[in-house]
Amino acid sequence: MDERDVVVVGAGPAGASAGFFLKNGDKDLDVVMVDRLGGDKYSRYHRMCGEAISHAAFRELAPLRPTDIVHHITKVREEWPGGKVVQALAIGYILDRPAFLRGVVDRYRSLGGEVVRDAVENVEKDEKGTVLTLTSGRVIRAKHVVAADGANSIVRRTYFRETPPEVLWTEQYLVKRKVPDDTITFIQAEKYKGGYRWEFPAGEYSRIGFPRGTDSVESEEIVERHRRSIPLGGVSDLVRDNIYLVGDAGAMPNPLTAGGIRVAMLSGRKAAEAILKDRPTSYQRWWSSSPFSSQRFMRAFEKLKGMSNGDYERASRGFGSNPLRLAWCYLHQPEFRDLYRTYAASGIYGW
Repeated sequence: MDERDVVVVGAGPAGASAGFFLKNGDKDLDVVMVDRLGGDKYSRYHRMCGEAISHAAFRELAPLRPTDIVHHITKVREEWPGGKVVQALAIGYILDRPAFLRGVVDRYRSLGGEVVRDAVENVEKDEKGTVLTLTSGRVIRAKHVVAADGANSIVRRTYFRETPPEVLWTEQYLVKRKVPDDTITFIQAEKYKGGYRWEFPAGEYSRIGFPRGTDSVESEEIVERHRRSIPLGGVSDLVRDNIYLVGDAGAMPNPLTAGGIRVAMLSGRKAAEAILKDRPTSYQRWWSSSPFSSQRFMRAFEKLKGMSNGDYERASRGFGSNPLRLAWCYLHQPEFRDLYRTYAASGIYGW
């Protein structure tokens, strides 16, 4: 049986980050990363999101830096029922996500990390560690496992036996349409069922997406179509018997913004630090006390799901640059107070 210090399952944002920070922290640590996708399949899978990440994220991920930047983002624009448009400063990037992630994995490899193209089929414990059976028939025993295998994590399903509180199914299209290079746009409405429509620049094209079945784009504009599930609300246990759930496997995306790249990479780093210090409970404590895990975001998502377009229009009166208007709405529309506070927090922790 193959014996390893750490197996990282998945080479997406959480897995690439975990692998890099493990080897960056201890070059002698024996780490293998298992990912089922390669070549074009890896690229296509990792294009299935808006690819936006804030500048603030990289303060938490140093020495990693933003690379493969397609667009520099300076503004977020929100459109609300009734014609309200709100525009705010937002500093970040649209990355070529597959290229960026490959760069992180290459840095992991340069530190001595190994990558295996395979898939995990079963996870079980024995007296010496965690035994992972791969599709190829290979069996690896690890002292620690980082489960970065996405929304449908087999590690979470087979070992933790837990499902996320909510799964948001989305569809996204790469379309032949130009949108402003420096702006990401969110369109709010009752029909999006707590979610929203997004429009992001993508080179000469744009990415347009929304919760599945709630909207459409013109067929003649479509270059690519993607579907993706986004797990929301967290899970009760993120670490058990030296197995760590990170990123989508831990249902960590922000419920209000659906942003997941930043928190996935940060969770990969925090799991790596817990392994290097041999303090697995520190990972759970980090998440439980982190503003990223605040249940206010899930409550806001649930509230939005139950709002009509009229509710959206009334709530939108409190958004914008006029603090007196917000104060009036805060006083006279108490049903939206938590929503106003949570939207402010989402600008800091949502992407």
